[in-house]
Amino acid sequence: MEGSVTRLDIPGTHNFREVAPGVLIPGRLYRSDALHRLTREGRGRLRELGIGQVIDLRSAFDRRIGGRDRLRGTGAVRLAVPIDGAPRNANLRTVSLEEVYQTVLARHQEDLGRVIRTIASAKGPVVVHCTAGKDRTGLVAALILTALDIERDVILADYAATAANLSGDWTERMLRKIRRFRVPMTDNLIEVLTGSPPTVLSETFDWLENTRGGALSYLEGAGVDAAVRSELKRLLLPTGR
Repeated sequence: MEGSVTRLDIPGTHNFREVAPGVLIPGRLYRSDALHRLTREGRGRLRELGIGQVIDLRSAFDRRIGGRDRLRGTGAVRLAVPIDGAPRNANLRTVSLEEVYQTVLARHQEDLGRVIRTIASAKGPVVVHCTAGKDRTGLVAALILTALDIERDVILADYAATAANLSGDWTERMLRKIRRFRVPMTDNLIEVLTGSPPTVLSETFDWLENTRGGALSYLEGAGVDAAVRSELKRLLLPTGR
């Protein structure tokens, strides 16, 4: 399964797009890379989209390296829910995306539940982002789509679309930043930074099945109960879906 380029033209971003376009109600839920490089035109586009809530999943370290979201004049309110996916004592040469995702899910169940409940109670369009809009954001999107009972192949395709969006300028800029920290660059690390292979997300769902009783059970433990799922469906699913 290959991701396709689905990005919206929001100047200052590379991976700004709707979650599961063609499946969810258009214009309700977006995902993105960091918004600290938004241009004046990009901020105008956010205003045109009616974005009322920006949920920033970056850690404090990420924000120091990247910078604060540029939201002035957009009308959007920013909510920071810092999520750190770095496994403790990880070897950057060998760390895998699977390890990162398992760390996020194990360490931040309560935070992920808070993000999803915030989206369920939003009064207008929401954008969720991290640094790349790939890992932390990808997990949030996957969990929301799971809560909506969306088919697994749709969830994997939405996740996989990121790699094409990040290729080129975004990837080169990120690799330059990493090299400044004198971190040895390996193929494995490049995949962690820029890849979104659907097999990784599929294996993450398997991990949830084996360790938490499945994704829906995990969501229940995060405070995303039947009432929250019902509200998500009302807000995000077309009539008859």
